Amino acid sequence: MKKHALLIQAHQDISYFINLAKIQPNVNFYVHMDAKSNYFPEAETAQLANVVLLSDRVSVRWGGFSQIEATLKLFEPAFANEDNAYFHLLSGEDVVLQPFEVIEKQWEQRFDCQAMMTCEMAPQYAYRFIMDSPHADSDWQRQLTGKIITKLQQGVAKIKTYHSPIYFGSQWFSVTRADWEKIMPFTDEYSDFFRHKLVPDEHFFQTLITEKLTNQIRLSNDNRRQIIFDKNVNNGNSPIYLDLLKLERAKFDGYWFARKVKKDVALIWLGELT
Repeated sequence: MKKHALLIQAHQDISYFINLAKIQPNVNFYVHMDAKSNYFPEAETAQLANVVLLSDRVSVRWGGFSQIEATLKLFEPAFANEDNAYFHLLSGEDVVLQPFEVIEKQWEQRFDCQAMMTCEMAPQYAYRFIMDSPHADSDWQRQLTGKIITKLQQGVAKIKTYHSPIYFGSQWFSVTRADWEKIMPFTDEYSDFFRHKLVPDEHFFQTLITEKLTNQIRLSNDNRRQIIFDKNVNNGNSPIYLDLLKLERAKFDGYWFARKVKKDVALIWLGELT
């Protein structure tokens, strides 16, 4: 039986996904809890055969390679289960908008099972590629010292040309089992390159696929996720929280998932769907 697998990177309460797992026993859930978090819902998930909590956890930092590490750790047990045919990488603040039957049908009939991943050329981010960064994936990457080093790298990038294309996209994506099997052999090679780069989560898989698998994996440039950035909120550096009205609209517009959603709104949304 072909199953959907939700691969969830979280750092706080996942009551929404625990409740979703209870009403979706044919969907498998794999959860990586940030190692910095004291929250680890082992007791709440102990009786749920379709929920796997990863014990090998990474301390995840924004814009660091640790986000890629957490992603790769999630794929290990998910791919090991041969029943899993469809993989969806989500954050702990995502919600599901469509029935999985609808997602599967759309994916196969409308998108011909392409990798549901955004990807575009972004030469403005060459400064992330030209050199390893001493502050990458560190606690001070977003502090003043780290920001100064980043500015210096941006200056260097204006002088030192990076000769390869820069591929950029969202870190949240969905792939079929067949496509992940093609990606796996190259993850170590690209891990070596991106380990000390800035914000590799926005480049890692897009670069790997376009450089190594461009004739084998087709990218949809559409990850079917409703994510809204607003310049008036935190200068547009992170997505805004979505209310029920925005979730209804996103569902109507055909998105499969949405983020970010606060716990209370997510639970109400789940209640309305059931």
